[in-house]
Amino acid sequence: MKKFLCLVLALCLVLGLCGCQFITTRRITATEAADNEALYEHGMELAELLEEMLDSPEYFEMMGGSERLGEVIGPLMGSDLSEPNSAYIITLPKEALPMLMDSAEVDMDGFSGGLQNFIERRMISSVSSILNSRQGAETLAAASILTVSDAWAVGDLDTGCYLILSYPDVCPVMVSFCGNSGIVTGTAAMLIGEPLEEDTTEGVSRLFDYLGIECDIEELDINND
Repeated sequence: MKKFLCLVLALCLVLGLCGCQFITTRRITATEAADNEALYEHGMELAELLEEMLDSPEYFEMMGGSERLGEVIGPLMGSDLSEPNSAYIITLPKEALPMLMDSAEVDMDGFSGGLQNFIERRMISSVSSILNSRQGAETLAAASILTVSDAWAVGDLDTGCYLILSYPDVCPVMVSFCGNSGIVTGTAAMLIGEPLEEDTTEGVSRLFDYLGIECDIEELDINND
């Protein structure tokens, strides 16, 4: 288990560094707070980008999608991500990432503080890749293509957190958030291999059981009218 998790962590870091991701950076006024409402709104912005990708066969061709990847992505094409059935904010304890590194037997003692912080931020956005990797290499590669990132000037976050957007007929979208110095970065990916067993806080919690991380989960009151 430890060797497998270590391998997956390394692969996710590589995919995060050089994978096919659509990344934009847009700065807005720093008058907002990095609260749940703001995070939900930004998560929906990223979901809209994912939906645009799924409406564009040209995007898939531009990314060099193979026939085998097409078999994974094809059923998702044309998905409507504009109205999630429910949304959840997942907050990790500050010790979560060091615990994850320890479980994978990753030793960062020789790394500088700056490199350690970079790897920890990268790990926050790699959790969706770790979950998708359980379904195989094709699913992980497809999820890498269906990944978007953006940044906003909305204040600081005390610790990394996640937004899960749950849909009745489409696999969930996971958005990871991290940031400091007034800039919050969000990365959204579809959990292609990890549908929610049940659309509840308990169902969301089970997604994180594989990582051995206990986290706080809050269901948001969303209005799709």
